Amino acid sequence: MNKENAKDYLPLVQAMADGKIIQFNHIDGHWEDSVNLEFGFDPKYYRVKPEPRTFVIYINKLTHQICHKKYGSDSNWERITVQEVLE
Repeated sequence: MNKENAKDYLPLVQAMADGKIIQFNHIDGHWEDSVNLEFGFDPKYYRVKPEPRTFVIYINKLTHQICHKKYGSDSNWERITVQEVLE
C-alpha cells in the first residue's frame, strides 16, 4: 500500500474495523480468509467475505410448483427457508 492506492484499501480497512472477515484471492482463484493482513498485494486480490443470503420460497405439495410467495389461503403451499452456500 502506498499513498497513491491507499484509498482503494479504505473499504477493506473499514470492514476489518467493523469485525468483518477479509479474504485473499490466490492464483488458483480460490478465496481464503486472511488472518494477518499486510495488504502487500493490489487491492483487487482482497475482498470482504460475502455473507450468505436467506430466501423464503413456497412449494405446492401437490403440483411441486415453486413460487416466491404463497397464493391465498391454500394449505397445499409449504414455506421453505433456503440459505445460500458460498464456496
